[in-house]
Amino acid sequence: MSRWNALRAYASLPAATGSWFLVVTLVGRVPATMGQLGALLLVSGATQSLTLGGATAAAFAVGQAAGGPLVGRTADRYGHRPAGLAAAVAHTAALVLLVLCVGADAPTWASLASSAVAGFSVPQVGPLSRARWTALAHRGRLPVDRLPTAMSFEGTGDELAFVLGPALVGVIATAASPRTAVLVAAGLTVTTCVAFALHATATLVVGERERATGARAPLAPVLILAAGLTGLGCYFGSIQAGVTWRAEDAGAGGAAGLIYAILGLSSALAGVLVPMLPASLPLVRRLQGGFVLLGVLSLPLAITGGLNAGGLWVLAPLIALPGVTIAPILVTAYTLAEMAVPVERISWVMTLLTSSVVIGYAIGALLSGSLADRYGPAAPFLIALAATGAGAAAGTFGWRRLAALRPGARMGRHAPAR
Repeated sequence: MSRWNALRAYASLPAATGSWFLVVTLVGRVPATMGQLGALLLVSGATQSLTLGGATAAAFAVGQAAGGPLVGRTADRYGHRPAGLAAAVAHTAALVLLVLCVGADAPTWASLASSAVAGFSVPQVGPLSRARWTALAHRGRLPVDRLPTAMSFEGTGDELAFVLGPALVGVIATAASPRTAVLVAAGLTVTTCVAFALHATATLVVGERERATGARAPLAPVLILAAGLTGLGCYFGSIQAGVTWRAEDAGAGGAAGLIYAILGLSSALAGVLVPMLPASLPLVRRLQGGFVLLGVLSLPLAITGGLNAGGLWVLAPLIALPGVTIAPILVTAYTLAEMAVPVERISWVMTLLTSSVVIGYAIGALLSGSLADRYGPAAPFLIALAATGAGAAAGTFGWRRLAALRPGARMGRHAPAR
């Protein structure tokens, strides 16, 4: 397949799922990226306490990291429809309850609990969508050589959601109120996430209870990939903390979100182009090289940001450079994960990797934020560089386990000869 034909492979995706699936899976992952910032703005605005707002947002993140694999495991066991519907309803109810608690001036613990439940019940549209593409390939409805293209589509969708979700919250909170922004997230959840759960592709991932036997997933390659993506999440949190420090120091705190969004936009563009990467390059090499290149391309940003050199907006073009490696890293990691586990465990492993990014983000944001307050912007940028090294180390130490994985190895007779 030529490089340009690889891009044309995107046109084959609607034939496997229908165009409506592409719409609901893209829009359905946006509300999950609105909840954390929405909770922060809602509580901090009502209480005039950034500490309480931050604690509420942290409760959402902790709940999301803990609940993601459980939602995935439930989807594997009972099927995507019941698991997806339960998560969508619970998430919507928790967001509405959070608004009611804040509006009624309820005790702090009530807001924290509501936010934690909202995070715990995030419908996990992105990971479950990846599981459905894998099931399509397993059943022969999607050519196996089109699966990397589908994973690239998913990676681009994730990056766009991470840009659009917080931006949507900011726009709605400014034009109306944080309360309205949270309710919009709830409305999107109960519509698009329910539509995703009910889509016909949900029946492709048969619940384990409907099978005669279950299948065990090898933990070693999964844990290696989870460690690498935890490092990537730490990179996100650290870079965001560093950019926020620079923006606040310049008296333009609101610009931090705009600058950080450039990272997601450049990553989304790179995600579209991932199918053009040479197929002869082993995936484990691509994963290692992605982390190394992420560190190298982050050096100009780290030097300029860490030394507080130049104006604030100098960071905008510099943050675009490392962004081009992020989607390829994510696409590669999820593709390797698909090779590592049987289809009966695919929902669990996809949600586990997503939760690893969330956990890493929380670690990076917390550690970098506290050190930046003490030592200035150099600390978060240095932590970001260290996080890229941790990701590369995970791939290096797990080289043999990951290199042993083969495309289609768990897809039986549908796998192509290679």
